[in-house]
Amino acid sequence: MTTASKVLQVARGELGYSRWNDPAAGTKYGRWMAGVTGQAWYGTSGVPYCNMFTSWVLSRAGVREPAPGHFAYVPSTIKEYARQGRKLGNKHNAMPGDLVCFDWDDDGLADHIGIVEANNGKYLTCIEGNTSGSWQGSQSNGGGVYRRTRYWSSVIAILRPAYAATTTPSTTHAGAVIVDGYWGASTTRALQRINGTPVDGLISSQEIANRDYMPAATGGWEWTNHPVGSQLIAKMQRAFGTPADGIMGPGTVKAMQKYYGVTVDGYMGVETVKAMQRAINRQLGGN
Repeated sequence: MTTASKVLQVARGELGYSRWNDPAAGTKYGRWMAGVTGQAWYGTSGVPYCNMFTSWVLSRAGVREPAPGHFAYVPSTIKEYARQGRKLGNKHNAMPGDLVCFDWDDDGLADHIGIVEANNGKYLTCIEGNTSGSWQGSQSNGGGVYRRTRYWSSVIAILRPAYAATTTPSTTHAGAVIVDGYWGASTTRALQRINGTPVDGLISSQEIANRDYMPAATGGWEWTNHPVGSQLIAKMQRAFGTPADGIMGPGTVKAMQKYYGVTVDGYMGVETVKAMQRAINRQLGGN
């Protein structure tokens, strides 16, 4: 199975494409869609291509989408991904390689789609087709492939393609963790070894209401309405100089961000976890 990193590699290679500079009719993504569907009108000029762009990228990377396997209409994409259980219940858990769908006018109908490049806590970095390079142009019919910053208020759905190993980062030599900005089971195991707590890869019994503050938390986190806390989190809280109740909330995140010297905003995003992972590797003697 293809990884999200391969998809992002393909998407980054398309940055700078513009339909206005394309010498052929339509767009390269529309012409591809016309070829795979046998419907020539996809390849004609004036056909919006944001969803055809994401399907083209996934296809080039070797990812199989839900039937029919390629999409040109965002609401249909959401419907079919949801049918396969690939629509995230909490959009703030978006990860690199996920598809992000936008509703610009708050009418409940998706208007645009892109690919998540990074979840930065308060905002996403995305790669999108058929948008503009700034807010001055059309956001869903701007004609170009651009890297954009997007805020949660316009996100209507996050969809996760069928990737290999998207939620549990692997480890490298000497037990070091991959510095990818996502706190999954391998990062937890490394922290448990460092802190002398049982090594099971789990962050147990966390307050579900705090989950929105943890967009970089992935595999191995247990969320509940009646938390009792985690032994590992309690030990980390003592190191951060904050009350050691074992429950990771925005206050603990702020203390963690101060401890690791990153922006203090109370949201445990990619940059916060990367700083922690680098510290883990220094302690373990990794890279």
